[in-house]
Amino acid sequence: MSNSSALSTFLSQLLRTALAAVFVVLCSRWMGPEGRGELGLVLFWAGLLATASDYVGGSNLANALQRFSMASVLPFSIFWAVLIVIAGFGGLCYCFDSSLAWNVTAISLPLMLLNIQYNLQQGLAMVRQRNRLQLGLEVLKLLLLFLFASMMHRGDFEIPCMFNISLDKVVVALALAYGVILLFSTGLLHHEIGLSFKNKQKPPQSLFSDGFWSQNGHLAQFLAYRLSLYSLTYLLGNHKAAGIYANALLIADAIWIFANSFGTIAHARILRSKNENFKADIILRYTIFALAGTIVACLFMAILPSAVFVWVFGIGFETLKDTALLLIPAILAVAASSLFSHYLHAVNRFKALFVANVCGLVLQTAVGFWLIPHWDIYGACLAADAGFILSFILVYAFFKNQNPQSQLKGKISFRLLLKVCMRFLKVRSASL
Repeated sequence: MSNSSALSTFLSQLLRTALAAVFVVLCSRWMGPEGRGELGLVLFWAGLLATASDYVGGSNLANALQRFSMASVLPFSIFWAVLIVIAGFGGLCYCFDSSLAWNVTAISLPLMLLNIQYNLQQGLAMVRQRNRLQLGLEVLKLLLLFLFASMMHRGDFEIPCMFNISLDKVVVALALAYGVILLFSTGLLHHEIGLSFKNKQKPPQSLFSDGFWSQNGHLAQFLAYRLSLYSLTYLLGNHKAAGIYANALLIADAIWIFANSFGTIAHARILRSKNENFKADIILRYTIFALAGTIVACLFMAILPSAVFVWVFGIGFETLKDTALLLIPAILAVAASSLFSHYLHAVNRFKALFVANVCGLVLQTAVGFWLIPHWDIYGACLAADAGFILSFILVYAFFKNQNPQSQLKGKISFRLLLKVCMRFLKVRSASL
């Protein structure tokens, strides 16, 4: 992958993360902490169903396309996603209520199908196309949010920060955005999709077995990120605390832009390399770059006054900065472990990922049940810190076990990275 492609991916991820943050900020201001907590729970269940769908249609599809035809993997991935949606709808109706079930289903079905196509694009090296689709999704989400908010205040000249919007309207905006981008993505892959269903083949057994071990780890990681939302809401009945914690996770997601971008780039390069020394070297090198950016972002967050967080997110989020600061150990641990996790995934060490993530989840859950009843949201943060630090220690240990002699080749030159970035930006600006 060229330097321009790598930087293009990073810039796209950066802009996409910024737009996603704006969407959540507006939801926080227009829904308040309680409404934000309710939206966080809908997204929790939708994300959980999407994770279950990824047992077949997840990131293991990119690996599978290196060995099998699309006709053998795509049809079954779609069938599995629809099956998960049906089962999830029934389970939510039985355990909770139909309103929650419909909201979750409206978001999760197009989300699952879109994720399948994103992973196919990763396997087909269509990185630029995927980046544009992901960026377009965030733009469309914002446009639809503004549209529904303004419709609710038709004839009312209140400024945008004074809008109020219901949970149902936000869900419709999200579902429409996912659906529209899904149509565009299908258009990009229409030839491959058509041939897949025309020449449909029996899915390889390893499609599910690889996905099983891969997604067990991802499921544990997803629960580690979001389980405290469930605990704060259903154990304590505190939607406001859940809303504040959800926004603290949003801040963490924004800071993880460095690790996510370098991890995506490294993953693609590892899949296309046979050189084990190169694979280990690029992971170590990119981990340093990702950690450096993450530390700078954490320092910037730390020096911002609390009033800035209230000004951005609205009244009711006065404790958001303290919550985010308590998550800094977890943020750094995830940034450090992200590259090693991408390495283990790319070389099919799914069981190692599973062990690391499950151990972290178990520790976080145990500490959370002890601390959350006493310290509420702050207990949730400390539990997350403990779990993610343990996961980092384990993924690094698995990496070193497979690469005992791994070390950086050559010097780390941040000046060289800056020169490459500036050169690419000049070329892009000249072409516009």
